[in-house]
Amino acid sequence: MRVAIAILVGAVLLAIALAISAPASLLDGRVAAMSDGHLRIADAEGTLWNGSGQLLLVPSGTRRALAWHIDPWPLLRGEVQGTIAVDADAQRADFAYGHNDFELRHFDLSVPMESVLKTAGVPGALTTAGGSVTAHIERLVQTPDAIDAQLTLQWRDASVPGLRPGERIALGEVRLDVDGHGPEIAGALSNRGGDVEIAGRVSVSAALASRLDATLRPRDGIDRDRADAVAAALSFIGTADGQGGYRLAWPRS
Repeated sequence: MRVAIAILVGAVLLAIALAISAPASLLDGRVAAMSDGHLRIADAEGTLWNGSGQLLLVPSGTRRALAWHIDPWPLLRGEVQGTIAVDADAQRADFAYGHNDFELRHFDLSVPMESVLKTAGVPGALTTAGGSVTAHIERLVQTPDAIDAQLTLQWRDASVPGLRPGERIALGEVRLDVDGHGPEIAGALSNRGGDVEIAGRVSVSAALASRLDATLRPRDGIDRDRADAVAAALSFIGTADGQGGYRLAWPRS
């Protein structure tokens, strides 16, 4: 009996030791599976519990410094909790993943818009968008039936390709503010500056399916030739509303 107990205790201690020393690289496979291969962890160092590396966006190749800590005790009740920081000077965000629910608080990230569009699988002609997108998530709580979020997305120095070679359409600073709770939440989409005026809404469901409905029009005050070029570009992506604007809906109905 003593021998059996000794073997059992030894096996438990070995399992604990292996878990504590599990390499950080094990996280890469899990992240890749959860993101359908769009996100990877490169150059991982440390352990599964306390590690660092590079967050890699695929296929753009954009990298951001990443550090994480996972608390072991919540695992006993089937939950993963910890902190994560993207970029060295960013504050650590709190995250939790449990039984069909997910929570993220105080998270900040800034990446080129081009890399976001490529990662999202947007057609190649549109992935040459200029500028960077900054996300601030004060809270994001997702359950199977509801979503609770307060977040801001800012697309700075935004631009998209025009119809003529080398032409760019300036969008200024595009901003989305979302704050709500329910089976579906929505926020206002607007912009400041640029050649185009944007007004619309973006909605997100509990399943994280998003919908966009916006009207875009050449901004008042730009010269006639520029306005005509902007209108031609907008007609390529939207439907004329008969009032000088173009309605953009995604997914398309």
